[in-house]
Amino acid sequence: MRNPVRVETTSRTSAIERHYQRVAPTLESTFGAIPIVTAAFPGGLGTKPRWYPKSLPLTPRVVAWCVRRLDAVELHSWTPSIEHPGRVGFARILLEPGANTAPKQLAAAARATRAALAQHDLDAVAVLDGLGGVALFVPFDDAPAYDDVRTWLHQLTNALAASNAIFSTEPNTHAPNAVHIHVAHNAVHAWSVLPYSLRGRDGLPVAVPVRWDELDALPSVTIDQLPARLGAVGDLLASERRRIGRQTFGSLQTLSLAATSHGHVIDAALQILLDGRARSADAIFKEAVAHGLLPADFKAKYVYTALIEYIARAQGNGRRPAIVQDADRSFRFNEPPDDWPNLPDVAPHAPDPQAGALAQRLSETAQGSDPAAFEIAVCDAFAHLGFAATHVGGNKAPDGYIDAQLGVLGYRVMLECKTAKATVSQPDAFEAAKYREPYNAQFCVLIGPAFPNETELTQELKTHGVCAWTADDLRLALALGANAYELRNAFAPGYAADALTDLQWARAHGDAKHVRVVMDILERVGRELQVTAATQGGPATAPLLTVDTAMALVDRELAAAHSTQACTREQVENAFAYLTNPVVAKAVRANEAIVIVSP
Repeated sequence: MRNPVRVETTSRTSAIERHYQRVAPTLESTFGAIPIVTAAFPGGLGTKPRWYPKSLPLTPRVVAWCVRRLDAVELHSWTPSIEHPGRVGFARILLEPGANTAPKQLAAAARATRAALAQHDLDAVAVLDGLGGVALFVPFDDAPAYDDVRTWLHQLTNALAASNAIFSTEPNTHAPNAVHIHVAHNAVHAWSVLPYSLRGRDGLPVAVPVRWDELDALPSVTIDQLPARLGAVGDLLASERRRIGRQTFGSLQTLSLAATSHGHVIDAALQILLDGRARSADAIFKEAVAHGLLPADFKAKYVYTALIEYIARAQGNGRRPAIVQDADRSFRFNEPPDDWPNLPDVAPHAPDPQAGALAQRLSETAQGSDPAAFEIAVCDAFAHLGFAATHVGGNKAPDGYIDAQLGVLGYRVMLECKTAKATVSQPDAFEAAKYREPYNAQFCVLIGPAFPNETELTQELKTHGVCAWTADDLRLALALGANAYELRNAFAPGYAADALTDLQWARAHGDAKHVRVVMDILERVGRELQVTAATQGGPATAPLLTVDTAMALVDRELAAAHSTQACTREQVENAFAYLTNPVVAKAVRANEAIVIVSP
């Protein structure tokens, strides 16, 4: 009599072999012949896996050998670049539901993670892992280093967890309703399951790629159902990879004004409102979807709710909200309105590798177990910004201090550094302030990974005259290339984030921009007037481009551009001074007027 167990096992092996004959070529075409690790289940499906950790190349022939000779069921990899096996080809973000996590919560968590990636112009392929979780595969075409990608992903996911209660970054947390978000597997030999891999459970479920609009349904696909699904939707792994197109890790901005960890809806609104114009919640939603900051299936009504709740929450905690609502129910950035036309952006400075390295040190040491390393990293970062930085440390001494080397405008700041895994649980504003007088300092700073949004802390900062800086605030200052003169207001009692927002806003929408707009108008319109005068009467009848004439011309052009604001005399005088500066030489003085000489 034939052994029914052997017949069943042989039949299952044949089915697994046929499965991988079908999917191995597409895996190789997407990932290349990357190293794979396999798992077998000698005790039966659902039992403890036996790993074959020796890396083998992902090719159809090798996969078939693994199934026949190793009884392989699952395929895993750390998805490196095929050209550079020690570097990243696909980053992986793993989302695992808690015991009581509803499917819609898991789908919402995946979309929130996608929205966070979209703020950095990134997208991902969504893969149901076959065991109830979702894996996001983020392709990178420039083969970045694993350490750099993992550090950045930790920052991204920690910010998500800090701003959205649905997430937990702790794998063993007692939060049965949370979604555990993991990125530690982004390292060589730290593998996770590949798309189209079978899972060693009864029914042989498949880790299947899905469209983003399928997430709410969370379709479960088994080995028997996969052929029909492939016939219906095709190879989504390949088509989603083509849709995403080229992505590079090197193109990521270190930090932006909108990257403030308020939650994906608020961060998307901040990004839209950065141009200085007010919008309704519906308009913000439509632009956010168009720019990929929010998924198309997001509900528009939630944008308005999120904005109102954010403003109320910030005000309730004694913080200044980054967004405010006007009387007409529109929303705008919490800065002076600016509806002047935008000029082409000034060419950005080349990336500063030293600033990038310092930013990474801050991120790593702020959450590390070596307080002195964080103190030194903070001092080195401020030194890079132009301060004279001194690390002290030890018992009964400050962690350090920095001196702004600004002559008669110089000032000193005392530093109190706090490390923590996420949020500093016991910030002590008094401790940060106690060395102000002994060291003749004007400012005191408390700096750590993050601080609790509590009214009590806000009051303590004001009482003791201390400013709270997060590690991200200092990273933003590095990204901006800020100097000691610009940063003085960022040490005033309260929160550095408010002053840094003011600083970046001033650079984009402040007086410098307005003077540039005035100069652009004067060059263009002034030249047109001179050309007209040359053909209709010559120099004797040419109009004089005085300050008063220029103000009228600029205001006319601003109105034509639908601006409700007018220029000031000082802005026009500054434009005159710049255009006629001998170094610039785009205009010359003619008594009280100027003449445009640039072609």
